[in-house]
Amino acid sequence: MPGWNGWPLGAPNMPNTRVVCVIGGGPAGMMAAIAAASSGARVSLWEKNGSLGRKLLATGNGRCNLTNRDPDPRHYRGGGREHVARALSAFGPGPSLEFFGNLGVEHRYDDRGRCYPASNEAGSVLSALEHELTRLGVEIGARNEIVAVERGRSGFVVRQRGQDHRCDVVVLACGGAASPQFGANGGGFELARQLGHRITEIRPSLVPLELAGNWFHKLQGVRLDLTMSSCGPFPITDEGLFTHYGLSGPLALRASRALVDGTGPCILNFTPGLDQGTVLRKLRRRREQLAGRTSAELLCGWLPEKVGRMLVRESGIAADQQVPTVSDALLEVLAGRIVAFPVAIKALRGLKEAQVTAGGVDAAEIDPGTMGSTRVPGLHFCGEIVDVDGDSGGYNLQWCWSSGWVAGAAAGGLNRG
Repeated sequence: MPGWNGWPLGAPNMPNTRVVCVIGGGPAGMMAAIAAASSGARVSLWEKNGSLGRKLLATGNGRCNLTNRDPDPRHYRGGGREHVARALSAFGPGPSLEFFGNLGVEHRYDDRGRCYPASNEAGSVLSALEHELTRLGVEIGARNEIVAVERGRSGFVVRQRGQDHRCDVVVLACGGAASPQFGANGGGFELARQLGHRITEIRPSLVPLELAGNWFHKLQGVRLDLTMSSCGPFPITDEGLFTHYGLSGPLALRASRALVDGTGPCILNFTPGLDQGTVLRKLRRRREQLAGRTSAELLCGWLPEKVGRMLVRESGIAADQQVPTVSDALLEVLAGRIVAFPVAIKALRGLKEAQVTAGGVDAAEIDPGTMGSTRVPGLHFCGEIVDVDGDSGGYNLQWCWSSGWVAGAAAGGLNRG
């Protein structure tokens, strides 16, 4: 497998005769083009949008969550676990951050291990990549949608509407079908099908959750840490954001991938790390401390006001009841609601609101060492087009950097160990 060797530190290798077409100008495609060009290959990068990296600019709420401190393959789903392990071994977070550091992009970690550019601006990452593409002489064709790729006796024909391009190697880095507002349309899957590859079931991943009932309607805009448990690989503790339809934020995005059919019963703990007994003791102390207040204010100062009022209401306690008169029995009910609030998830939101696509080109038909097709010599894949999707927190961008490096280095003929 091509391994990291500390480029880009100077000029690319001596030119070779290989011509590489990279289709898709997202993070994986840009990395693949850089890796291929660093081997000396002649590289063209084709992007149907008017500019590169549109979706990259939206990652991490515009801050660009580059990677994560914990790069374990267990954070990935789909059929390509071996591909993830091999790619991370070749070009993991350390080499990725060294690469960006060489381009002037410094980084920082937050308290959950998520890594961002020190500028907190995704635009600085995109600018660095674009400068490196230019330095390496990559030909960039924006507003150029590729509608067909054909394998011939001496390479490939890459077809635009009205124009053909010939090359020796093709890298499909077209992304998935999630977030079509940033230009994704699943077109890469059709190109892969044309070349004989199987596409696994496509569905949204890292997507908000629609909840049943009306208990959450007045919580719109409230953010707080929650623990979700009782279905899938739970418990999960992370920040949740309540919306008019249910739950968003990192907690919902992480949970969505575990909900195979998009529905299921779950439990929310509004006080992560505290059990019911501890919460009940706190409630009894507050009953003594808050004499003169109504029960609607019983949780004010501990939990967000809207959340506190909802929990009191859902526990059957009258909002205008004086705090000292709330019985032990009702406090027990309230404590139970705080640490184990029953939630019915009725659906996942659609691909428009998803951060990534679950499913894609069947990883069983891709060599994990080169990201090359086992069906079509000279064809490589990287990024979201492959049946690999990661958890929220920088894992999907790391997959783009890692798989893009491996695919591009192999496509360009780079062999450094």
